[in-house]
Amino acid sequence: MPNDLTSAYQRELEAIRDLAAQFASDHPKIAQRLRLTRDTVDDPHVERLLEGVAFLSARTQQRLDDEYPELTDALLNILYPHYLAPVPSSSVAQFFCMPDAKTPLPVAAGSELQTGALDDVRCRFRTTMPIEVWPIRAHDARLMGTPIDAPAHPASHLATSCLRVTLSLTDQQAQFDEIAPSRLRFFIHGAPAQAIQLYELLCQHTIGMALADGPNDVRPTLLTPSQLQPAGFSPEEALLPWPERSFVGFRLLTEYFALPEKFLFIDIDGLDARTVVSDKNKIDLFIYFDRSFPELQRNLRPDALKLGCAPIVNLFPGQCEPLRLTHTQTDYPIDADLAHPEAYEIWQVQSVREIEPDGSTRPWRPLYQELAHDTGDSAGVYTLIRRASEFVALGTETRLAPIDLQLDAPENADRLLSIDALLTNGALPSRLPFGGSSQPLQPTEGLGSVTAIDCLLPPTQSWRADLRLRNNWRLISHLTLGRLSLVGGPQAAASLREILSLYDMRRSEQTAVAISSLVAVDARDAIARPPGGKLGSFCRGLDVTLTFEASRWAEDGLFLLASVIERFLALHVTINTFVRTTVRLTGRPDPVARFPARAGYRTLL
Repeated sequence: MPNDLTSAYQRELEAIRDLAAQFASDHPKIAQRLRLTRDTVDDPHVERLLEGVAFLSARTQQRLDDEYPELTDALLNILYPHYLAPVPSSSVAQFFCMPDAKTPLPVAAGSELQTGALDDVRCRFRTTMPIEVWPIRAHDARLMGTPIDAPAHPASHLATSCLRVTLSLTDQQAQFDEIAPSRLRFFIHGAPAQAIQLYELLCQHTIGMALADGPNDVRPTLLTPSQLQPAGFSPEEALLPWPERSFVGFRLLTEYFALPEKFLFIDIDGLDARTVVSDKNKIDLFIYFDRSFPELQRNLRPDALKLGCAPIVNLFPGQCEPLRLTHTQTDYPIDADLAHPEAYEIWQVQSVREIEPDGSTRPWRPLYQELAHDTGDSAGVYTLIRRASEFVALGTETRLAPIDLQLDAPENADRLLSIDALLTNGALPSRLPFGGSSQPLQPTEGLGSVTAIDCLLPPTQSWRADLRLRNNWRLISHLTLGRLSLVGGPQAAASLREILSLYDMRRSEQTAVAISSLVAVDARDAIARPPGGKLGSFCRGLDVTLTFEASRWAEDGLFLLASVIERFLALHVTINTFVRTTVRLTGRPDPVARFPARAGYRTLL
């Protein structure tokens, strides 16, 4: 029995006993027949009757407190179906190819991986961004302060620190001009505080880059800061499949709170300016910064930058157990696997089909899809209900409620449904052994040239909205949060904090402090020149300033959250407008970060 129902039952039982005592005092003759007194109920049958009434009253009160989930669930399934679904376990994996490979090994987004067996179940993951695996190793990363031991660069006089990373071919006999990569994607690996500091340096304070054969190379190949770009924000790099009817900015918030390391990727382009002419087995990459972090200089790991990495998520297609409709209940549980019910959870139902006696199938349609697009070919209509499971390990359960629009029961009493869904392994991945002699990930198919796959981070827990919090109407308040409510007026900070709280499914003390530290969101009109625009062309937009409470933040940890919020705000803009975001800490004269003008995914300046 859920704890909230138990508490409601106890309250109702105490209230009924108080009323019974008052009734016995006011009507002693009737109470005598019921054997009621102020303190006791002598008749056990009457006692059981009162307990039964208390139970029914508690159930009624619980339904009232649920705030009409039949209405809110239907609205959420149409407007924000992503929120009711669990957030699967995720991590970051590193792929390795043959050491003597001469061409990159492509690993497409959606490539499936599996783990070793745990409780007779293999957890299945899939990659979420396309990558190329090169026979190159990044190592010996070192962040140096002044004096900087690096090749001469036009920006050297402005640099206060420099990152040196060695890129070596895994085949000791090979040369860079034999493979000549033009672009490499790096993952920033390490302790969260150090990784975010390095991410801030790379994305906010890079003033120049150079490829050279050591610090004394007199002819380095120079790269511009614009050739280094953050990765992980585009729709093609989404951690989760996202419904088109849901605002894509909410995906960024979901991914940040689920796996912040998903955004710690950078792309460096233009490397072929050096690699196509290099007859060496290794090249040094130097990145010059106009800011220094002394603590990071002391603690940076030599393997802080890794190649061949991609986020992975515990999400895979599967066929659920056949569902027989007996017309004896209003909804039916959808079981992914009756043999291991605790190891599977339904993320999204993709299709429902009725199996005819001759083996053919006919589709069933979701209720609101059928009402909006009546094609006449559906065998039935249904709605889905997601409820909190009574068992923590099971997370949530999904139920199918058949809808009879004609109010005419079919002649064949029993109907058999086949259901395809996207599944997760629930809490199972977070129990997998990590590090040491733990079993590595293995590709299921299509990645035969991959020699090894390492899991760089422990798989996260599976996060989900607490369906017992009765906050569905709060979720539907998404409807009232447009651009003006997020960046205009005295309630702007409260509105943005509300949005962040909705997607903070971790509900940890650390994330709560981060969200509450946002104290102000200010906006003013601005003008910027669009890229490629003719002379004299401009567009109007907003300059947004986010102010955070300095006492609650280590400055170096704020940049990643600010980067996600900045992208979230940019996705709110309307056509021919932009958002340009600045981040400040209270009591500090200089901004923590300045982001370029952006319209959606497009950078204007």
